[in-house]
Amino acid sequence: MKIVGLDTTHLLKKLDLSIGIGEASRVSGATLTQIRYWEKKGLLTSFHHSDGRNKRYSIQNIIAMTAIKQMLDDGYTLAKAAETVRARQHTADRLRLIMHEQLKSAEIDEDGISCFNFGAIENDPDYDLIVTASDTKTHLTKVKRQD
Repeated sequence: MKIVGLDTTHLLKKLDLSIGIGEASRVSGATLTQIRYWEKKGLLTSFHHSDGRNKRYSIQNIIAMTAIKQMLDDGYTLAKAAETVRARQHTADRLRLIMHEQLKSAEIDEDGISCFNFGAIENDPDYDLIVTASDTKTHLTKVKRQD
């Protein structure tokens, strides 16, 4: 049973997965003042819809807010929290790039195991890289290509 096509990015871009500053504050635990300050410092970005409504924050910004707030609560400085969040965002961006450029298909088998085909292995093009994942384990395998 196939569950994911080759590119669902266009579907996600159509979704308005953003929230206003009040809801961002509630979700992240950060105060409105903190959110505005972090944005002024360049740690967050907001946008306005074309109809001129209030500032909106993307899911990525909500995750950053939550992480910064948690790290500050744990005793980190704002500078260290920002550095850590940027590093995590960079890693997440690279993972999204890998998924976008390399993932050829995703399926779930009858046992509920997810199977991700990342296509031909660069230094062994007769084989595909297959990743299977259950709720608790992942496996990487090299499988002969079926053209």
